[in-house]
Amino acid sequence: PLSSASPPPIPNSCLASLRASDVAVRARMALCLPGDRIQLQGGRAGSGVAIATDGSEAAAFATAAGVLRRTGDEVLVENLRKRYIPREGDVVVGLVTHRGGEVYKVDIRAPSAAYMPCLAFNGASKRNRPTLEVGSLVYCRVEAAHPDLDTELSCIDTETKKAWSTGEVLLGELRGGLSFEVALSAAHRLLDVDCFILDRLGQDFAYELCVGQNGRVWLSAASARETVLLLQEAIRRS
Repeated sequence: PLSSASPPPIPNSCLASLRASDVAVRARMALCLPGDRIQLQGGRAGSGVAIATDGSEAAAFATAAGVLRRTGDEVLVENLRKRYIPREGDVVVGLVTHRGGEVYKVDIRAPSAAYMPCLAFNGASKRNRPTLEVGSLVYCRVEAAHPDLDTELSCIDTETKKAWSTGEVLLGELRGGLSFEVALSAAHRLLDVDCFILDRLGQDFAYELCVGQNGRVWLSAASARETVLLLQEAIRRS
């Protein structure tokens, strides 16, 4: 026969642990909508987060819908969007679409094209400067970004005194290999220092990878077969 006795009460210690775990899960998976106020808690605003000043008080608000995450000291909104909004200091992979006398026009997957001066390379001069053809890929930094002005790019690496002609400067033209595009959230995962998939692939393959914060990725391996294998079977599935 079925017993009509009520089930034993849950101890307060178990309830406290359940509430704590629930709070932790909600903190890791916090959803936000555009306009929601965000607590930076000492961090800096990343993609999808903007700082608005109301009188003497500055507050952070979400500018996109997605999952609110904290990576290091940066607070960002992670989603599946692919349109990139330039931010000063970001490192991006650009595609040269036009070559002028003094500047290059570069596509960085932003609402408008960016430009890069022809002398924006380490040790470049009018007589000694790299020549980028239309269709070339370039690993560069966002020098200046303003919503009402064109975005300026630069390949000047301030952390080294070597010239661009040595081929040992981090920023510059990316030769060979192939490029593909991913969502901005996937690019952030690939840029993570503890990215498992890249560490695991490095145990079996020798390859070079440049991930731009604009979601464009350049990949080069020892052979064309290994490059395509890495692209199709590993990185895109991650």
